[in-house]
Amino acid sequence: STMLRLILAVILGPLIGLVVLGAIDGAANMIFPPPAGVNLTDPAAIRAATAVLPFGAQVGAILAWLLGALAGAWSANLIAGRRALAGRIVSGLFLAFAAWTMATTAYPLWTRAGLVIAVLIAAVAADRASGKARN
Repeated sequence: STMLRLILAVILGPLIGLVVLGAIDGAANMIFPPPAGVNLTDPAAIRAATAVLPFGAQVGAILAWLLGALAGAWSANLIAGRRALAGRIVSGLFLAFAAWTMATTAYPLWTRAGLVIAVLIAAVAADRASGKARN
């Protein structure tokens, strides 16, 4: 049924998006590893480490968010039968996740803005890539 596909899309879309985001972010962390000795289980240490990340690592984070949000929203639209509502819900979840990330890390302002802009670009692109939108 249509409702079942929508529910499935809203569950699987974010999971697909997070896998893509995690893979790209993981690759960026291999290229630009965190400073030696950073305790990645300590929120204060993570905030301190993100404050001094190199430019390339920050661009990698933005790229990870762009492609992760795009993969999640686009997948949701396809699973839901090209219904734009599914991708829009997933995009909203990614925006909420981006807000949480900004609140818990110390990225510079330009990187924080880039994360939000990346998710918004991904939302629009997913709508367009999924063909004629049906709400």
